[in-house]
Amino acid sequence: MNVKETILAAGMSLLQDKGIAALTQPQVARAAGVKQSHLTYYFPTRADLLLGVAEASISATLTRVSARLESGSKQTTLAATIAEAMINGVPPRVVIGLIVAADADPEIRNPLRQLVRHVRRQVQALLAQAGLDANPDAALLFHATVVGLAVMHQARMNLQSARETRDGIAAMLRLLAPPQRKSAMKGSA
Repeated sequence: MNVKETILAAGMSLLQDKGIAALTQPQVARAAGVKQSHLTYYFPTRADLLLGVAEASISATLTRVSARLESGSKQTTLAATIAEAMINGVPPRVVIGLIVAADADPEIRNPLRQLVRHVRRQVQALLAQAGLDANPDAALLFHATVVGLAVMHQARMNLQSARETRDGIAAMLRLLAPPQRKSAMKGSA
């Protein structure tokens, strides 16, 4: 693992364990075992660090989802894998942190917009890979639902909110199933 990857891995771990407040340059440098000057070479500002961690965590999540879709029931696998990522909280936490950071530093909005566009395209690809409706409106609806459920879970962090996240994602995927699959799913229920 190179220095940048080590820093990003440490940032994702800190975010997971201690939340967005722990994602500071000094704390991430310590966790990564690098000098802060090495960290600031790759991530000159905290906003750059947040964006880097967001991109890395979202990319890792989407790669994991795509790989898991290769085996098992595609719709069930997609629902379970996305729910797991949202319940464990790394992508939603870092995006919430970026939104808050953008209030203080509006220049963060442009890279954040690019990140959202990238994620939306990846969501479309995952929906298509799972054999579901993958048009732009479907991707928007699924993306918004997942983000909303993740934020609500992060606010409450209990078993009920985790269950609602899993159930809500599964319900949205059922709505995106092609009509013939919806009929078959109703008949088997």
